Amino acid sequence: MKNVIVFALGQARYAVELRWVREVFTAGHVTPVPHAPDAVAGVVNYRGAVMPLLDLDAVLGRRSGVQPARAGESALLIEVEEVTAALRVSSVVEVATLKPAPGGDPELLIDSTGRQVPLVNPPELLARARQAASTAAGALAVALSGPQGDQS
Repeated sequence: MKNVIVFALGQARYAVELRWVREVFTAGHVTPVPHAPDAVAGVVNYRGAVMPLLDLDAVLGRRSGVQPARAGESALLIEVEEVTAALRVSSVVEVATLKPAPGGDPELLIDSTGRQVPLVNPPELLARARQAASTAAGALAVALSGPQGDQS
């Protein structure tokens, strides 16, 4: 049994354990970040702090056709080892205690309607987002260094 918040992103549903969620809030203006990886939908103002807004589908390597992030959407503030980020969501579906799906896969839960819902792992999610950001930063550094002409 897991205490979770079930949320929708486009037509897909996901769950995240409540222990990782600090708050549900409405995102204000979403500012795009030039050269950021797809995992970063932009940044938002969260109580005066600049907070990265993560796109779950991009972090997971999926493209679901969800529209770009915009003001007024919901977000989950997640925290892992003192690192916080906002996770973009279309809506919050329910807060519940859910059972694992038959078959023993701990990453798949059954919601109150009987649908299977994948369980998001925030430590893994933030690690993937960090890796994507690191890769993007490296590519940007190479692009900015320009051609290295023959120095002989």
